[in-house]
Formats: sequence, structure tokens, C-alpha cells
Amino acid sequence: MVKQIGKGRYGEVWMGKWRGEKVAVKVFFTTEEASWFRETEIYQTVLMRHENILGFIAADIKGTGSWTQLYLITDYHENGSLYDYLKSTTLDAKSMLKLAYSSVSGLCHLHTEIFSTQGKPAIAHRDLKSKNILVKKNGTCCIADLGLAVKFI
Repeated sequence: MVKQIGKGRYGEVWMGKWRGEKVAVKVFFTTEEASWFRETEIYQTVLMRHENILGFIAADIKGTGSWTQLYLITDYHENGSLYDYLKSTTLDAKSMLKLAYSSVSGLCHLHTEIFSTQGKPAIAHRDLKSKNILVKKNGTCCIADLGLAVKFI
């Protein structure tokens, strides 16, 4: 892990390197194992991958006995959250629409139930806000932080 880029109620987020690429590593506090498990389970849901949902890479538990660390590794987006991006960036109408459309596209994918042999349940984020939406290099957004999300089965 290279440097800390965020901290929240469930843990810290670090920028790291994995296989030569920058990644985001969310390190959960030991007391937040249930949140780590829920978020990992949501990201691993069949047909969950979407260009406007944060890309999941891996999850891991490391530790011995009384010491445990819970990791969630995802794509890294250097522009940070939509909240911070909007505070520091002047946008034209086309760029604003691109951000809005991509955010809504990600939310629609979460909410959509896909019926098939490998179906996807509808998922409610339950904590959607500009701090939980990341801005990608191409000016689109992806929805992140699925720690409070629930599946509708």
C-alpha cells in the first residue's frame, strides 16, 4: 500500500499497487467484519460487473488469532469522489450531463433484476451520495461503497 486516500466509519482506503497497476485497497476495522462480508458478497454477485459500478478485483482476510485485517481491492480512480471533483472542477453542460448519465446508469444496473440461469437480483445501495460515487479518467462516474447494500431476492 502506497498512501492513505480516505477514511470512513468502516475503515481506511489506501492507494496501492497490484500487478503493476494502481488499485484502491479498503482496509476494514476488525470490528466491521460483517460490513466487509456484505460488501464482498455484493461485488461478487453474478452479472454485477458494469462500467458504472466500481470494478471489484479481490477480497482477502489476513491475520493470526486476535489480529485480523480485512481487505477489499478495487479499481483506483485518481479523480476521487464526485463530491471532491465538483468542489474543485468547473464543468460545462456536456460534462455535467456525462457525470449525471453515468451515475444514473450505474444506479439502474444496481436496481435491475436480471432473469436468466445466471440471474442478478435487484440491489439497493442504501448510502448513495456524491462521496460514494467516483469520477473516472474519461469523465464518467462509477458507484462505490456497497457496504450497506442489500439484495432483493
